[in-house]
Amino acid sequence: MSAPPRNPLAPPTVADGRLLGFDLTGRRAIVYGAETTLGGAIIDAFREAGATVGVTSTSTDGAVLFALKKAAAGGPAEATDLRNATNVQVSTRKLAKALGSLDVGVVIPEAVAVAPIGRTASADYGAIIAGNLTVTYNVFRSLAKELAGKRPAGRLIVVLSPHAVRGVAGASAYAAGQAGVLGLVRSLSQELAPQGTTVNAIVTGWLDDSPANSPDRDDDTLERHIPLGRFGRPDEIAPLAVYLASAASGFLTGQAFYVDGGLLNRS
Repeated sequence: MSAPPRNPLAPPTVADGRLLGFDLTGRRAIVYGAETTLGGAIIDAFREAGATVGVTSTSTDGAVLFALKKAAAGGPAEATDLRNATNVQVSTRKLAKALGSLDVGVVIPEAVAVAPIGRTASADYGAIIAGNLTVTYNVFRSLAKELAGKRPAGRLIVVLSPHAVRGVAGASAYAAGQAGVLGLVRSLSQELAPQGTTVNAIVTGWLDDSPANSPDRDDDTLERHIPLGRFGRPDEIAPLAVYLASAASGFLTGQAFYVDGGLLNRS
């Protein structure tokens, strides 16, 4: 087996503390939506980068409690209905206290519905808006209170689906809820900038387990819309979340970053 080619240039010397993009040592984070596969991937990446993580679910449904317990891995956890502002505030306070402090919050809203607008009942529309926009608003409001005056500055991150920026027929309620979150990110980034807290969004492409993809989806048709020719994986989203949670991202706020295989840049 031949040796790898030698780099003809010696790497530069980098001062201590300059490469902080994937170092979360000493940082404390809460992941809301820990029962999701994306939540699990981000939790694993945060822990690998040195963070201490508390977790909560998006709801108190029995089906998510086992996944929440697994994600907690013995750490602090709260089963919470994120649509209820009071419950979110109480759970955030409990988790922050259990962690000893708080630096980072990540929320993954995933209330999904696919139906034509003419067959979407008002109650269903309200539930989808609540499960996406209201959930994120409640979480960010409780986190903003916890992070006020925090040094080093806090980080707020939301993970969204491609529906947040790309129209898809039959998903108007879901798209409205997800797109509304982007407006929240932009506005809140301005409001929280004076206290040093950054607010950013990660917008994924189609993932191999995207909840909006039905069991009978046509994978070949969907993949033809992805320039890289395949679905993404949750562990390909997590590194960007680590970077946005780190000290190195302090001058990034109000942005939506695409991790999508080129999908959202395609006309």
